[in-house]
Amino acid sequence: MKYYVDFITKHATNKLTSFEKVKMIIRRVRQNRVIIIESGLTPQEEAELIKQTMMVIDFEQFFGIEFFNWDRTSSGPRRLFKKSAPNTDSQFTVIAPSDAIQVIENSEELLSLELYAPPA
Repeated sequence: MKYYVDFITKHATNKLTSFEKVKMIIRRVRQNRVIIIESGLTPQEEAELIKQTMMVIDFEQFFGIEFFNWDRTSSGPRRLFKKSAPNTDSQFTVIAPSDAIQVIENSEELLSLELYAPPA
């Protein structure tokens, strides 16, 4: 199985409503795409993404998503799912099929991800 990486600019996501953004993310992730959104997601969009994802999980072809925020401006220890100011120029949100991604390093200077396909 192949995975693709889509970098989506703030300019592109600003044209969408929150609902359209969530639907676009789910559609792309179900197509084996890892999404990197330049401006991140608001807490409300994150909640809606979780809700909508739970409605389409089928446990045969789509197991769900993994997502986290990467904020390059924060100092101190880094955590997945940490709260940060939405839509800052230095924030990214990474969203991927749950069976496709593993974080290798997540620091202020480097975000390192491993993409892998599950055994057939």
